[in-house]
Amino acid sequence: MRRFVILVLALALMTAACNRADDADLTTTTAGGSQTTTTSAGTTAGGGTDDETTTTAGTVELPGYEIIAGDTGSDEYIIKVEPGTYTEQDLRNIMEDVVDEYSPVTAHLIDSEDASDLVLKDDLTDTEQELLDAHYLARVVEGTTLEFLGPYAGLESVHIGS
Repeated sequence: MRRFVILVLALALMTAACNRADDADLTTTTAGGSQTTTTSAGTTAGGGTDDETTTTAGTVELPGYEIIAGDTGSDEYIIKVEPGTYTEQDLRNIMEDVVDEYSPVTAHLIDSEDASDLVLKDDLTDTEQELLDAHYLARVVEGTTLEFLGPYAGLESVHIGS
């Protein structure tokens, strides 16, 4: 009987050690869109500690941009990004962000305030067209097709949004 009690106590201790309630959270998501997974099991039966593993996936940092025309519920927006603060991928990420946030039918991305009036103008002078070509970076048409323009006109159009 004594051996039985010792066996039951040993089993109870092992079960309690394996079911600790103070383990770390398994997944944390930040507002910036990054995801960090941390796994930690604490102290092992041999008295050492388990390794802790941390993995960070895909933080997307957007350059600053502002909507200079259009408002919530509008079908058309003009978005301005600061010159020289973006890459080709940033242009796509900005437009994806605008499509996800505002669901426009059409959105225009420029990097100059001077180009904002020209984006919607029909008949441009040669000088206006040159200015627009230099600063009109991309547009979304039909709500989900991203077309690259101006200095990025050589890039293929892509489907974005849902």
